[in-house]
Amino acid sequence: MPLDGSPLVLYVPLHVDDGLAATNSSPLYQWFIRTLKRRLLIVDMGPCKKFLNLLLICDRANRRAWLSSHVYVVELLEEWNLTTCKTAVTPFPSKHLDLSPAPLNAIPDVSDIELIPKYQRLVGCLLYLAITTRPDISYYAMWLGQYNAKPNRSHFLLAKHVLHYLAGTKTLALSFGTPSDSLPSSLAGYIQNVGCSDADWASDSVDRKSISGYSFFFEGSLVSWSAVKQKSIALSSTEAEYYAMTHAFKEALWLRVFLSFMKFPVPRPFPILSDNQAACSLSNSISISARSKHIDIRHHFIRAHIHDGSFSTIWIPTTDMPADIFTKSLSSILFIRHRKVLGLSVPPFIA
Repeated sequence: MPLDGSPLVLYVPLHVDDGLAATNSSPLYQWFIRTLKRRLLIVDMGPCKKFLNLLLICDRANRRAWLSSHVYVVELLEEWNLTTCKTAVTPFPSKHLDLSPAPLNAIPDVSDIELIPKYQRLVGCLLYLAITTRPDISYYAMWLGQYNAKPNRSHFLLAKHVLHYLAGTKTLALSFGTPSDSLPSSLAGYIQNVGCSDADWASDSVDRKSISGYSFFFEGSLVSWSAVKQKSIALSSTEAEYYAMTHAFKEALWLRVFLSFMKFPVPRPFPILSDNQAACSLSNSISISARSKHIDIRHHFIRAHIHDGSFSTIWIPTTDMPADIFTKSLSSILFIRHRKVLGLSVPPFIA
């Protein structure tokens, strides 16, 4: 037992044959390693500095930590000969994308035969960054991924534009331990433990489907995020936001179970923020109206969790919604503002 009398704790996350260990007792860790070595070939790498191509940067004096992929980004830029490229402020060039077929000389180093496999490899790398340490490119990686089966050169140019953005922001890392100092007033009271849900209605000009996005914060730090296209076509912005809430609630339920298992405090009710007042009202109502009677019953399960006091839905202004960054291509000012709220910053050790 530690000197302060607290219980012994040892967490061991695993990925295939790589693992970490977090504990409050060095003797417990040594016992754990000795026990494993009796049956398995174990290589103890010592204090963690790198895991799955992610760098762990710690500032123990200030109780802060960062997850960084700057080495991986540098390798990616070298692979695509973009180490000295012109940088971009946002991942996509503008909100209105030009998807008309690009000429063959737009990407002269990629032949027609190489186009699909190279595009898929590049998008796969961007997706890995998006789900690990770079939530700021989640929407863009998702958007590019839907063309994996049959991309054209315009899609490839947009994917390379994301690399130009990463070239200018390669030192950004996901921070933990201290909430962002750029929080808007509407978030300040909730950011310790909160979920944010947002949607962009009928934004796909081809199939007219909407985009759902969410972000979850624990103790002021971003711990979960998502950007996905909705499977159903929403008939209104309220309906799209309601579908996005369903997407966020499913993640919130899992996070509550995980936090309880880890013996962490779970707020009750757990707040889910939305920038659509009608969707908040719909989630709190037990009645079926003429404008909502067509909504599938699977989306109404959130009402039961709200009425039993487990969750609450709260409205905040659209300009303060951090999950907005997961639903659409934003202007540079709004994009950078939301990026700061997500906790992306430059660690002092690699500045």
